[in-house]
Amino acid sequence: MTFDWHTILGLTSSAILVAILFPYVSSILHGPTRPNVVSWAGWALLSGIATAIQFSEGASWSVVVPLLATVSTAIVAIFAIRLGYAKFTRSDIICIGLGIIAIGMWLIARAPLVSILLAILADTIVTIPTYLKTYRDPFSEPAWLWFIYIVGATLGVIASTSPDRYNLTYPIYLVLSSSAIWLLALRGRLKRI
Repeated sequence: MTFDWHTILGLTSSAILVAILFPYVSSILHGPTRPNVVSWAGWALLSGIATAIQFSEGASWSVVVPLLATVSTAIVAIFAIRLGYAKFTRSDIICIGLGIIAIGMWLIARAPLVSILLAILADTIVTIPTYLKTYRDPFSEPAWLWFIYIVGATLGVIASTSPDRYNLTYPIYLVLSSSAIWLLALRGRLKRI
């Protein structure tokens, strides 16, 4: 079996994205990390749909990012629910409602690119509770793990053998959205310096 640089980057991205799940779960169990259930469950659902869309459009190594995101976010959502982090604020409930509307629109859309854009809208909506939580309490998210996730997701984007809008739009969005969470988590740590 021969490996080209796309394969090597794709495998490296996969390894990073799988590896960070373990310290994240450990941080939930033993540390200050408190994931927002709305965000993590929403990410699992949305990443799963994005993965299916990419596969239907002939995905390349770029599909690694949403595929692994589906598995890892589902695991984190399960831990968050089991540990009692399923407390819903008014903004959580609003985001659930708006997210369901956006998911419904996404499922009705027939054009793959429109579906991906609606997925990004829905993802942004379900990410709002994590943005708000991390803004209020930067230590509720591990900044260093978000940075490692960004590196892994970026390698997945670079590994794409089909650099078109179907394969890159959602993975690039994931890099940008995760960067925002990382910066919010980092903000609290920089204040201590």
